[in-house]
Amino acid sequence: PGSAVILDLFEFEFDIPFLGRQYFNGMTGPGYFMVILWSIFILVVALTFDEPKRTGLDELRRREKSSISVDGSCLIESSLPPPIPEAVQVKGPHYSLKTKTFESAMSDDEDSDPGDVVVEGSSSKSSCFRLITRPVFLCMLLIFLKRMSLESIVASTSVVTKNRYGWSIKNVGTLHFVNGIIVIPITMMAGWQSQYFEDRYLTIRYLIIILLGLFFLLDFTDFVSHENEGYNEGQPLAVGPARYIIGSLIAFSGIEACECFVASILSKVVPSALAAGTFNSGLLETLVSVGGASVGGGIITIMGLISIRNILNLLVIPAIFMVIASIILVRLNYSILAV
Repeated sequence: PGSAVILDLFEFEFDIPFLGRQYFNGMTGPGYFMVILWSIFILVVALTFDEPKRTGLDELRRREKSSISVDGSCLIESSLPPPIPEAVQVKGPHYSLKTKTFESAMSDDEDSDPGDVVVEGSSSKSSCFRLITRPVFLCMLLIFLKRMSLESIVASTSVVTKNRYGWSIKNVGTLHFVNGIIVIPITMMAGWQSQYFEDRYLTIRYLIIILLGLFFLLDFTDFVSHENEGYNEGQPLAVGPARYIIGSLIAFSGIEACECFVASILSKVVPSALAAGTFNSGLLETLVSVGGASVGGGIITIMGLISIRNILNLLVIPAIFMVIASIILVRLNYSILAV
C-alpha cells in the first residue's frame, strides 16, 4: 500500500513487443511493480532455497508413537490422532500396520516395541483428505471464515471510501500502509501473550476484539435514512472517515493476530502424515486461505450489485455473523483444542 502511494506520483507510457502501448500510472503501476518483485523472488528461491531439516516433524512422530499402546490383541489409541488411521486393518484377533505386522499378538514375545511405527508421508490427494481430523477441520474452517471476513472488509476499502467519503488512491493506500505497520507490533504482542496463555483462550479473546472492530464499521443510521448519496454526515451514529479508520484498524489487526493462534493450534493437532509430502497441512491451509479470499471477493461483487450506497453494512453484517459463528465453534470444541 505504501508503494502504491509512491507509484501514484508517476505516469508514463511504454511499448511491449506483441502487447503494444502500455500505460504506467496509479492504477496499473502496482501491478507492474509486483511482477518485478515476484520475478526476483522466484529467481532467488530457485537458486538459493534448500529444504531444511524437519525437526518438528520428528517430535510430532515421537508424540504419536507414545500415544499408541497394545493391550493384548487391542490397539488402544489416546486422544491424539493416529498418523495413518486407514493403516490399521482388523483381521479377527490380529492387527496389521503398513510398516509392522503383529501376528498372533497374544503369543508374540514381550520384547516387541508397539511404538516402532514409521509414518509415511501423504502421497495422494485422497489420502490427504482422509487424514483430516476434527481439530484440523475446525482450524481450517476458522481460517476460512476469518479470511473471508478480512477480504470482505479490506478489499472493499477502495469501493466503500470512494463512494462514501470521496477518497483517492493515495488515501486508500495510506490506510492500508498504516494497517500493515500496526499489525507488526500487534502480532509481536500476540506472540508474547502466547507464552502465558493457551492458544484457544487467546483465539476467543481476539475474536471478540475483531467483533468490536466490526461493530465500529456498522452504520446504524443507514437502516433508517438514505437521503445522502455518501453517508449520513452529521448524525452521531453515522460511520464517518474517522470511525471507519478506527474500525478497520481494529478488525484488520485482530484478524491477522488471531490467525497466528489458529495456525499454532493447527500445527499441534495435525497428524504427522499431513506434515510431510506435497498434499500436506501447509498446502491445505493455503488453499483454505485463498478460497476464503476468493469467496470474500465474490461477496463484494454481489453486495455491490445489490446496493453501492449500502455496501458497507451489506459487507459488515455477514462478517459479524461469521465472527460470532467462529466464537461459537471454538467454545463448542474447546476441549479438543487443548494443545
